Amino acid sequence: MNNSKKQLLPTIRDLPRFLCEPDPYIYLSNNYVVLDYETTNKDKGTALRGDNRIVLACWHAVLGEETEVLSHYGGEYELSELVEAVQRADFLVAHNAKFELQWLERCGLDIGEVVVYDTMLGEYVLGGNRWVGAKVGLDAIARRRGLGAKATLVSNLIKNGVCPSDIPRAWLEKYCARDVDLTHRLFLEQRRELEEHGLLKVLYTRCLLTPVLADIEKNGMYLDAERVEAAYVAAERELFDLNVRLHTLTGGINTNSTKQLAKFLYEDLKFAEVKDYKGKPLRTPAGAPRTDVDTISSLRPKNQKQREFLEVYSRHKEVSNELTKYLRKWHECCENDGGHLTAFFNQHMTQTHRLSSSGAKYRTQFQNFPRTYKPFFTAPTDKWLVGECDGSQLEFRVAVHLGRDEQGLYDIEHGEDIHGFTAQTLTEAGEPTDRQGAKAHTFKPLYGGQSGTHAQQTYYQAFRLKYKGIAEAQQRWINEVLSTGKLVTEWGMVYHWPGTKMSRSGYVDNTTSICNYPVQGFATAEIIPIALVFMWHRLRRSDLQMRIVNTIHDSIIMLLPEEEQEDFHILSKECLINAVYDYLRCTYNVQLTVPLGCSVSTGKHWGSKEETKYEAEKELYRGNGV
Repeated sequence: MNNSKKQLLPTIRDLPRFLCEPDPYIYLSNNYVVLDYETTNKDKGTALRGDNRIVLACWHAVLGEETEVLSHYGGEYELSELVEAVQRADFLVAHNAKFELQWLERCGLDIGEVVVYDTMLGEYVLGGNRWVGAKVGLDAIARRRGLGAKATLVSNLIKNGVCPSDIPRAWLEKYCARDVDLTHRLFLEQRRELEEHGLLKVLYTRCLLTPVLADIEKNGMYLDAERVEAAYVAAERELFDLNVRLHTLTGGINTNSTKQLAKFLYEDLKFAEVKDYKGKPLRTPAGAPRTDVDTISSLRPKNQKQREFLEVYSRHKEVSNELTKYLRKWHECCENDGGHLTAFFNQHMTQTHRLSSSGAKYRTQFQNFPRTYKPFFTAPTDKWLVGECDGSQLEFRVAVHLGRDEQGLYDIEHGEDIHGFTAQTLTEAGEPTDRQGAKAHTFKPLYGGQSGTHAQQTYYQAFRLKYKGIAEAQQRWINEVLSTGKLVTEWGMVYHWPGTKMSRSGYVDNTTSICNYPVQGFATAEIIPIALVFMWHRLRRSDLQMRIVNTIHDSIIMLLPEEEQEDFHILSKECLINAVYDYLRCTYNVQLTVPLGCSVSTGKHWGSKEETKYEAEKELYRGNGV
């Protein structure tokens, strides 16, 4: 890459002021717009469908003590007054603001220049791990807070599929105006509470991510039709063979019938039922033997017939799930849409506050499909590549920071093989394994993992002894929750476990979550979103063609031309490492005490093994905590 191309990469200081000089207290300004749209309702009214349109826009334009209540009945090409009001405001208030942003972009607004305040995310942040999903819907919040409720008649019409364009105009205007009023009053209550509890900075970070997600949802990913076809055909053939084998083994019973399956398992094959810690069989509420997948996978075979059934039944479930959840849908996507697959990102569905996703047209989400399916995704055109950058050992490094663990810091700095330590410990404890096989156990202690085989428990104890700082931090968190019912994290996020108690045996309720949430939350709900935001804004202000198409927990996935590989490496290192340190220090007053790292890979398909690793420069992470 020549020097002139490098100059096209904007620096941090070239980015919008709200990002290079983050200021969560902007939300205390009284110069804002509160907005709600009513649109045609194909796919829930998303602006990403070209055949949807705006029916009605209502907004409050607030300037100091003055509030102007405005509305416009008509499409996106008639809303210049609204666009100008948003441009003049310090920030935009909306409930589920990603929806409004996508429509505002269709109205001509540059959403990359807008600061949003999302009242859905405001309630989500205030709730910590208590209120997720439907509990942060506008109607649910308004009722819970005693603010009133949405207009029931129109709300029910829309829920039952009536298009807003077919609802009487007077009814719709009243409904939309009420939603704006509820959103405005909710914002004022939340703002006061967020400031009181020191949570404006957490919400600010959540909301910086919103326009990024609004944009990358448009891009989608691309399936390799040949690879999908081959896997689809092979899976259908295997499922047919497994059906034949299962029919033969069971004598043709209906394995979906719990009664027939229970008789076959416990009377014909004579499996011993799974028992609880008191030695009593685990039964359904009605007292019948259990036949769910988890129970069947816990059955212990004692003869060849039992082993053969479990092997065939387990594989049948796996292949059936692969076909139902992914391969049939992906095959249809390749047949009908050239393999272009899209999904929606959810900012309000997990208790840890990491992102989740929901499938769009083909109902397959982007977050949790098997890693073996990554190579099914490819670049859509010749001379383009799929790139992935991720935070190296991110959750372990976060745990080391939170515990100010000196041994962990030493291991990170010196490139110690943590998985090798796991394999050695398990092997010496009587469970021989290699480095790859040990990976599944390495970081379980980060999440309070204690149960397992004798060898696994030996490893978990060895991990806690080796990384004393992490273990001591976890115990402090547990003690804090036992005492107060909540945990206040270093960066201000608050998680709640009211009523947590210790049993007579010394085990504390919610131990796994208490140990997990701070680590997973800081790594994947703060650090990766920060990196993603910086990368998106830097790309917007460059002449580069690459684009972000997905993010999964600790990684960012891109499509890029071959000639932009070096740019991708530069951006990955700067955004996943350098920008994160600065943002955490400026916004949260957190000085990381560990080096961050990132791995970068590119290839014609997602999951290329050709990768480059980067580590932070030492002066960036030396803080006062170690």
